[in-house]
Parts: sequence; C-alpha cells; structure tokens
Amino acid sequence: MAWSTREIAELAGTTLRTVRHYHDVGLLPEPERRPNGYKQYRVAHLVRILRITRLTGLGFSLSRIAAMGGADDHPEDALRALDAELAATIARLQRVRLELAAYQAEPAGCRTAALSRFQALIAEIDTSSDESSASS
Repeated sequence: MAWSTREIAELAGTTLRTVRHYHDVGLLPEPERRPNGYKQYRVAHLVRILRITRLTGLGFSLSRIAAMGGADDHPEDALRALDAELAATIARLQRVRLELAAYQAEPAGCRTAALSRFQALIAEIDTSSDESSASS
C-alpha cells in the first residue's frame, strides 16, 4: 500500500505542512518517489508519523523525539524523565496555589509579605520554565 503526502497526512490526522516539517527537521525519512515524482509513503511512514504525534501530545519536543532516534520501541527512559519534569512542575504550581491562597486570606493592608513570597515563587517558576525549555 502506498499513499501520497496528502493521503498520509489525512490518515495520520495531521496536516500536509506537518508532514513536510517532519521531513525538514529529520524526523521522517523521505519516501521513494513514483515515476511521476510524487512521494510514495508506506505503512512504516504512517507508524512513524503517528508515533511523533503521540509523543508530542505527551509533551515531548520535536528535538527530544529526534534525540530518541528512529527506534519504534518504547522510550522508557525518556518517559520517566518527562514524568519527573511534570511532577516537578505540578509541585511548583501547587506551591503557587498555596501562596496565592495565603495572599488572598491576608487582610488587604497586610499583604506586603505574602505578595513578596508570591512574587519570589513566580520568579522561581519562570526560571525553572526557562531551564526546561533550554534542555528540551
């Protein structure tokens, strides 16, 4: 079975532009071409596109997917690392919610200390987000 770029994009539930982008960034190998020059995608291409789509849906960046390589086995180490990052993000956001609740509970005239703690926590989250983006 062989499909055109448009057909494989439709089958994978994505766009033509996305499929071309995966080629451009090296995530999807170029398929063979028909005598008329059109690309001829196979089942392996469809599986790869679906895998990329699933991993991006889980929160992986395209660069991280590329670093995993083309193996279609289960990326256990990468999934564990992503889970740890998500757990750390959740913990930080829970601390923000607690600080926000403390700020809101303070009488209006006494919020200076709570506001300072809240601003420091937001700065910590911004720094953590920048570091996570840089490592992805």
